[in-house]
Amino acid sequence: MIKKREKKKFKRKNIKIQNIKINDIEKFEEEDIIEEKRAEKKIIEKGKISKKANLELKKGRILEVKSNYQCLVGVENSKVACSLSGRLKQLNLKTRNIVAVGDYVNVDFSDIPRIEETIPRKNSLSRFSEDDFQTEIIIAANIDQVVITSSFKEPKLSFGLIDRYICAAEINEIIPIICINKIDLADNLEVVKMKMEFYKRNNFIIIYTSAEKKYGIEELREILKGKETVFSGHSGAGKSSLINLLQPGMDLRVAEISGYSKKGIHVTSSARLLEWNFGGYLVDTPGIKTFGLRREDKDKITRVFPGISELVKECKFKNCTHTHEKDCEIKKAIEKGYFPVERYDSYVRIFESL
Repeated sequence: MIKKREKKKFKRKNIKIQNIKINDIEKFEEEDIIEEKRAEKKIIEKGKISKKANLELKKGRILEVKSNYQCLVGVENSKVACSLSGRLKQLNLKTRNIVAVGDYVNVDFSDIPRIEETIPRKNSLSRFSEDDFQTEIIIAANIDQVVITSSFKEPKLSFGLIDRYICAAEINEIIPIICINKIDLADNLEVVKMKMEFYKRNNFIIIYTSAEKKYGIEELREILKGKETVFSGHSGAGKSSLINLLQPGMDLRVAEISGYSKKGIHVTSSARLLEWNFGGYLVDTPGIKTFGLRREDKDKITRVFPGISELVKECKFKNCTHTHEKDCEIKKAIEKGYFPVERYDSYVRIFESL
């Protein structure tokens, strides 16, 4: 009987079992055992370019990512259903999705259409899981701006979510646009504008809309013309209703707010790239309730949080976290009433969560 202590001496081997002919059992050595070679994850640099011969590659753009590694790709004014190359599936990525809506890819047409290569991204907008080993969920790639869609009421205006989106956009060099929808539910629009004064003072673009009253639609359309824009934000904020007004005929599904929780219900199930008839592209995404930031970007948050970018230059320490340091310009601005306490509390919550 093997004791527990002796068990540790044994090392498991990858053994490929097969019938072999042994002429002399006495000369059989352990080295004759064939170890099984398993497929390993490829590093990204080795997997970017396909080395297959006789490929017929055409450049396209991913319009929608479906299940089971299937994508809808726009190639030369046509929409083509494509599968993902087996090589790309083996890339050692830290993201949940290998490709994202808005990605440019090279498609092989020598047989069944297949995505063989991905073209480096200009940028991407991502959210991150809150677990111990964060997973990146890419929302959209190669975009100019993000319309952060929130609602004044039902669901309630979420400044914390707006702050998180702005931080992610600034880090990835994407222009953030704040869209406050459902202003028809406000008793006084000026009160809403007062709540948003901090963002206006810091030169963020703010649009006030009402899908119900068709208010602010033309102003929003002008901002979208000729740009590649991702619409994202709080579930139930009326994103799909706004898009249907901006371009009648898209017929995106809309849903009522949950009567029980007064929170949004997910209607859009997957991201899609759509073309505006007035110029530019739209990435329509599922609404979210939380937007996690990457922990590796913690130091960047101290510089890109709304309202901090200019003040941080005057802080005594270059690596000031604006939490406990003396001679912090942000804290001085709070004392003078220039930087709202509510926004500072939001900054601290985000910083500590990372």
